[in-house]
Amino acid sequence: MTDRPTEQTLDRVQDKLRFLLVLHNHQPLGNFDEVIQTLMDRAYRPLLEAVYARPTLKFTLHLSGPLLLWLERRAPDYLDLIGELVQRGQLELLSGGLYEPILAAIPHEDRIAQITLMSERLRSRFGVRPRGLWLTERIWDSAIIPSLIDAGVDYVLMDDRAFLTSGFEAERLHDYYLTEAEGESLAIFPIDKTLRYLIPFRQPDEIEAHLRWIARMGGRLAIAADDGEKFGGWPGTAKWVYEDGWLKGFLDLLEGASDWLVSQTVSEALEGVRPAGLCYLPTCSYIEMEEWSLGPDGGRRFEELKGRLGSDADRFMPNLRGGHWKHFLVRYPEANRAHKKGLALGRLLTEGRGVKQARLEILAAQCNDSYWHGVFGGLYLPHLRHEIWRHLARAEARIRRRQKLKVEAIDIDCDGAPEVWVSSSRFSAQIQPHRGGRLVEWTDFAGEVNLLNTLTRRPEAYHDLIRRAAAQPDRQAQEGIPGIHDLRRATPADLVNGLCYDQWERAAFLDHFFTGPDPLSAWVRGHLDERGDFIEALWNFKPTSRGVVLERLGRVRTEPDPSTELGTGLSHPLHLRKEYAFTDNRRLTVLYRIQNQGSDRMDVRFGVELNFFLPSLAFGQSLITLGDQRVSLDNPAYAAEVERFTVSTREPCLQLRVELDHPVILYTHLVATVSQSEDGYERTVQGVAAMPTWDLCLEPGQEWTGRVRVTVSG
Repeated sequence: MTDRPTEQTLDRVQDKLRFLLVLHNHQPLGNFDEVIQTLMDRAYRPLLEAVYARPTLKFTLHLSGPLLLWLERRAPDYLDLIGELVQRGQLELLSGGLYEPILAAIPHEDRIAQITLMSERLRSRFGVRPRGLWLTERIWDSAIIPSLIDAGVDYVLMDDRAFLTSGFEAERLHDYYLTEAEGESLAIFPIDKTLRYLIPFRQPDEIEAHLRWIARMGGRLAIAADDGEKFGGWPGTAKWVYEDGWLKGFLDLLEGASDWLVSQTVSEALEGVRPAGLCYLPTCSYIEMEEWSLGPDGGRRFEELKGRLGSDADRFMPNLRGGHWKHFLVRYPEANRAHKKGLALGRLLTEGRGVKQARLEILAAQCNDSYWHGVFGGLYLPHLRHEIWRHLARAEARIRRRQKLKVEAIDIDCDGAPEVWVSSSRFSAQIQPHRGGRLVEWTDFAGEVNLLNTLTRRPEAYHDLIRRAAAQPDRQAQEGIPGIHDLRRATPADLVNGLCYDQWERAAFLDHFFTGPDPLSAWVRGHLDERGDFIEALWNFKPTSRGVVLERLGRVRTEPDPSTELGTGLSHPLHLRKEYAFTDNRRLTVLYRIQNQGSDRMDVRFGVELNFFLPSLAFGQSLITLGDQRVSLDNPAYAAEVERFTVSTREPCLQLRVELDHPVILYTHLVATVSQSEDGYERTVQGVAAMPTWDLCLEPGQEWTGRVRVTVSG
């Protein structure tokens, strides 16, 4: 714990502006070692060494739990440097959830567990109990107050936007306030957005002018809190901060302004300054996060509204609200599925062998980055999503270690309709009867992978920027460098061609009916001429001992009947039945029965769309093996008379062998998205799509049967 200031110290600083610099160094679970090492070399280490050489300066630091765990393994000397700064009294450490969850998105007990694990790790390593906590993505919800207090947290930092939105005037936010829940108090420090945008992107004299303005306004605290990665890790910042001398000038400013400015840790300010009063904050985050959560249409309207306000936009911004963070779970069902799976597994925990480790795996799966997407890769990075599902697989394997095959109907994703949850000691799977009877999860415990961990191609607001990039003029030079939200990102021409959007959510066993001779190009582009009404429909279902039987009486439109005067298309009533049967030897068999229940002959092509994920997708090219022939999926492909094929990658890993009881025409392609990151726009492979197809010619009442068998190996 930081020592309390003496009366002499208080007298010496009481008339000075207290500058609180808070850095948040963060990495998610599953990020590549080389990415973290690069940030160590460009940002984390040089900044710490620069501050170490200025012993009069003080600051506060938060290391995300995943980064702390990485540092313990790969850079213990960096932690030794932190420890020395702590012992000097030059550095205060913040707690947080060990696996950096969004606290408002997890249960009360998990919040306390996450914070306690992090605080105890810091106490054990550095000999201090952290008093403050870094809110992941600075997402505030008053529901977390009791959890924070129960976990021993004295204060948090929150964007000034939260205060402005609740009714505070900007001039009153260079201070700190108390909030409460059921009479128990928590201190909240407002983060100055202006400082967040000035540091380190503008010249030190511009930063000094703002600090002097705060002092003239009677502010007691100047609070700058943001990502540590922007001190060398963001594009252009390494040269600007270190080579061009920004950091030296900034630290010179802090040291040279000792007559009116003093740098402190947050706990020193907490002890040395009385709170300015009481506050109650709405559920919110920083404004960019609120915009991102809206989605493309809402984001465009938000931008249009700001444009209409013109120069008054900043003045009215506190009265403009974006979206709720949890709306990402609505926008991306893939994120919601992982989130709700973790909650469901938490409810299954009981006393017994392996429970403690299973609980830790569930907590690890709460790491936030894979549940949303903004300016960084987030949900769009398959290796990060895989890390979440890997921990969920480990947890569930421990929970179900002696379980026989079990089938149950439960609304796992909380959307009001039950999934069929099939599980055993070897696997876990989810089928959605209310959405086409599709398979949306198949987690193989041995491989620690969800084989359906794909991502649907969706429009994003920044896709408009990609399309307009070629026509945008260069921006005028300015005194500084652009912030992460103002970067002009490289836009290779092929990225525009890659902006394709899916008609349906990516899953397995999507049942297509079409009449075109070659659907490959349309399917790849997301424009398949679907003639059936089965993919998004509600199916009747009945659980079995090994899975589920699903049935639907639907309709299929075929080509227009030339004998009719208007040439209207024929609509055939069709009964479709499919039965999922899982076995503990890593095999799934799906049996189809299709019966023409109309009075006319039906000529149609039937396709079963399969979308699979393999862990090595993030590292190398995928392959389809047809007999002895290995076919690269660099380009969409098709093959005739296929009875079996294997989905794999160039790097050794799991394989999926698909066997068919009738020869098919097989269509395949890679599912790739275009997303943004701090480095630019990127094309990222999310999965492998394969669609075996059969030509059906069914007389009235005639039935066709077919079987698809998928086996996991490796």
